[in-house]
Amino acid sequence: MLRIALLSVLDGQSDPRKVPAPFRRLAGARLVERQLDIALAAGCESIACLVNVVGREVMDLQHRAEAAGARFIAIREPRKLSGLVTASDELLVIAPGILPDDEVILRHLAKPCILAFPEDPAINRGYERIDAHFAWAGALLTKGNAVETLAQLPGDIDAPSALLRIGLQSGMRTVPLETRLLEEHIWLRDPSPEELAFREKSWVSGHADVAAFTAPGLAIAERMGVRLAQDTIGGRLPRILALSAALSGLLALSSGIGGWLLPAFGLAILAALLFAMEEVVRRVSNAGQIKPRVPPLIQAITILFDPLLVILIALASPEDTGWLRLFVPAILFGLLHLGDRISVPRWRRSYADRVLLTVMLLPAVILGVTQPVVAVLSLAILVTLFLTSGPRD
Repeated sequence: MLRIALLSVLDGQSDPRKVPAPFRRLAGARLVERQLDIALAAGCESIACLVNVVGREVMDLQHRAEAAGARFIAIREPRKLSGLVTASDELLVIAPGILPDDEVILRHLAKPCILAFPEDPAINRGYERIDAHFAWAGALLTKGNAVETLAQLPGDIDAPSALLRIGLQSGMRTVPLETRLLEEHIWLRDPSPEELAFREKSWVSGHADVAAFTAPGLAIAERMGVRLAQDTIGGRLPRILALSAALSGLLALSSGIGGWLLPAFGLAILAALLFAMEEVVRRVSNAGQIKPRVPPLIQAITILFDPLLVILIALASPEDTGWLRLFVPAILFGLLHLGDRISVPRWRRSYADRVLLTVMLLPAVILGVTQPVVAVLSLAILVTLFLTSGPRD
């Protein structure tokens, strides 16, 4: 048995000057792309999408689906579904222009049912009435045999609405949802720019997952990233931040090799700050995606940033200390990575806070005591590992 999603980019609005509801954007992604993410999270292995033409938006949707490992099929006629869905399959249907709440979908659509809102206030908001008391919320899960009935209907039908009627006639259960979802703009239909702006703010704050002030450097940097994300989400901000972090790191290394240690550590602080900001902006931008792509540049920075700091610390240490110049900072970062792995979740980001670490190293560089300070930090971190590690299995 497969679970297949039916999405649609067909929009019946009469004003051609407006952006069709499926293509309006929330947090950098089109509404139909958000529907796709929800369908993938619900276990759909194939995505069928009703289209008039295969334009750039549909191609982007296909790439998003295939990147997550799902099959994508664009169809122009609902009856073509009969060749994709068998009677034993399950079909998840989300109406065009609907932005559901992902937690509600995952909780209620584990088994076939129709999601509905009380007719007041849903009817006034444009939702389709299903009986005297309820209106369709725009999402349902049905058995694949409903597609056989759909194939017998005229080719110009509204497929999601027709599948709703088929489900109702077959006695599918209706699950009422809270009106709070409508009142708080969590569940949207054909949303206005104001509704999208309101939802976007809650989306950013809900997915940012910023560090607590037990990791003060990350906490400050990530809150700066959230503020930028609210203004520029969906643009090239993550790429700009990543490139800026990489450039700052390269300049830090060049300055350190050239003997300019203070500028080198200042640039390292800037690189750590920009990298932390990029991470939270990318986290918000990729929220909801099953397998978001991590750019190669980010992977490289993740691997190389700690070795960069090891080299800078070695360059700031006295030459007569020999191999200790590399050994002492290597121990420090080894302990930090160990803490990130074995400590309880509350403290893991404290061990990952490279912004705070580089700031703490700057006074040591100024005073010429970098190696002793790194040794003391290593001992302090070793002690904290006994205090913050989780219980043994």
